[in-house]
Amino acid sequence: MDVLSPNEALLSNYEVLRLVEEEQKRQAEQQKKFSNIKYAENTLTIEYETVKYLQGTPASSQTPEQIINLLEKLKKYNLTKAEKLQILNHRPRHIVELYILIEECSDRFKDEDLDGMLNIIYESLPRDDEDNENEFADQMEVEGK
Repeated sequence: MDVLSPNEALLSNYEVLRLVEEEQKRQAEQQKKFSNIKYAENTLTIEYETVKYLQGTPASSQTPEQIINLLEKLKKYNLTKAEKLQILNHRPRHIVELYILIEECSDRFKDEDLDGMLNIIYESLPRDDEDNENEFADQMEVEGK
C-alpha cells in the first residue's frame, strides 16, 4: 500500500485533548438526535482514557493565547519543533528537565539561556499546581530531607 498524501504534524497534548473532547461532544449530540447510533465500545474507552490522562497534565489548563505567547518568546533560542512541543507538553520547572527535553542542551545553551527559558515558561504558562509543589517542599523541609 502506498501513501499518496501523507499528513505529518506534531500535535501538542493541548490539541489532542481538545480534539478528543470535541469528538466526544459531537458523538453525544449525534446520539441525542439519533438514539439508534452506537459507537464502538473500545473507541469510547480510548477517548475516555485519553481525556482522563490529559486532564492530569499541563494541557488541561493551557489556553491558545498562552501557547502562542510561549512559542513567540522561545523563537530566540532556535529550538526545534519537537523541543518546543516537549516544553509545551511538560512545562518544565527546573534546568535539569530542560536538559532532558532539549537535544545536546549543554552544547547549545549556557545556564543563563536555560534560566531565561524557564522564566519564559513560568510567565507564559502559569501553573495551577504551584501550591502542591510548595506544600511538598515544606513537608520535605519539616522532615529534614
